[in-house]
Amino acid sequence: MNWNKQNILAIDIGNSRVKMLDNNLFFAFDLSYDDWLKKVGINVCDNSYSKIIISSVNDKAYKQLTKLLKEKGCTFINANEQIEKSTLVDFSRVQGMGADRKLGLIGAFGDYEPPLAVVDCGTAITINVLVEPNIALGGAIFPGLRTQARALHQFTSMLPEVEPIAISYCCGINTVEAIQIGVFNSVVGGIREILQKVSRNRLKRKKPQVVITGGDGSIIAENLNGFDVYLEPELILKGLQKLAKSVNIL
Repeated sequence: MNWNKQNILAIDIGNSRVKMLDNNLFFAFDLSYDDWLKKVGINVCDNSYSKIIISSVNDKAYKQLTKLLKEKGCTFINANEQIEKSTLVDFSRVQGMGADRKLGLIGAFGDYEPPLAVVDCGTAITINVLVEPNIALGGAIFPGLRTQARALHQFTSMLPEVEPIAISYCCGINTVEAIQIGVFNSVVGGIREILQKVSRNRLKRKKPQVVITGGDGSIIAENLNGFDVYLEPELILKGLQKLAKSVNIL
């Protein structure tokens, strides 16, 4: 699929960070810093973009940014609204799928041929499946590496909170190692099991291409054997850019 070249700025506002993709140039700002809005505003309004598209799960930060853009006379596309109108991927068979899950499939479609699975490895692990010609089947959601590790600490009186890492052996000789082994293998094993079931039950045993994104994507991609795995750290932002290219601005 060929996309017309345009000067598009994609902005994804999360709970703790705002991420931006200017063509292939990536920026990120921490929302905990008081000057984040000024920094984002300088990058957005002091450059010439054919389109600005914004996705957000943070209503407060979204209102702050869009207010600034309006004050500076910058027009923008609300991705959360535009996804509902888009025909890039057929989401008619699923209900309640979040914008990030949809944008991941939009970002992968066209660069990778269906059947494919997008695995987003962050606070939650989401697995989303796309089949020919461009139909989303839905997927699965379960706790991510750090969420599992944090939960073990918060909901027990004795277990420490540990940093999840990829670990090759199966028997930890202390509590920290035991947690790391359990958390890492539960996530990788859970992803593999779901993908294998998708292959058997929905794809006539054909294996999907697996596109991995998210903050913990690299650690998962390196250890998910048995599938063709592709790492796309900024897949959501690429999905935003593709969505923007499909929108006609009068």
